[in-house]
Amino acid sequence: MSFNVSKQRLYASLLILGACILLFRTITMLSQGALDVLVLWVSVLLIVELLIDTGCILSSVRWWITNDESKARIPLRIGAAAAILHSARVLIFVLGRVGPWIDFDVRPEHRALHSTPWSWGWLYFAAIMSVLGVIGAFIIWILRRRAKKKIDN
Repeated sequence: MSFNVSKQRLYASLLILGACILLFRTITMLSQGALDVLVLWVSVLLIVELLIDTGCILSSVRWWITNDESKARIPLRIGAAAAILHSARVLIFVLGRVGPWIDFDVRPEHRALHSTPWSWGWLYFAAIMSVLGVIGAFIIWILRRRAKKKIDN
C-alpha cells in the first residue's frame, strides 16, 4: 500500500506545527501573568507575536486546504516574521537574565520576585532554537528565490 503525501500539504502542516508551538508558548506566558510582570514594550511584543502566530496558522490552513503552491507566499512570510519576532523576544529574555542588563525587561516592582535563578540549559536551548528558526527561514527564502529564478529563465 503506497501512501502519497502532497509536498504542499506537508510543508503547510510543518508550518502549522511550528506556529502552534510558538502560540502555545505565548499563551502559556500570558496565562502565567506575563503582562503584569513585563514592561510595556515587551508585553506589546508578546501580543504582536500572538497575533502573528495566529495569522500564520490561519494562512497555513488555507494553504493546506487549497494544496496550491501559489498560496504559500503569505504563510511563509508570516512564518518568517514569527520566527524573527520570537527570536528577538528570546534575545530580550536572555539579555534580561545576564550581564549588566539583568531584569531590564521586568517591571521594577516585580524584579525581586523575578530574580529566581534561571536554568542556563533552558536559556541556551531557547536561544539555539530561535537562531535555528531564523536560519531555517533564511534558507527557505534562498531556496524559493533560486526556484523562482529558474522558472523565470
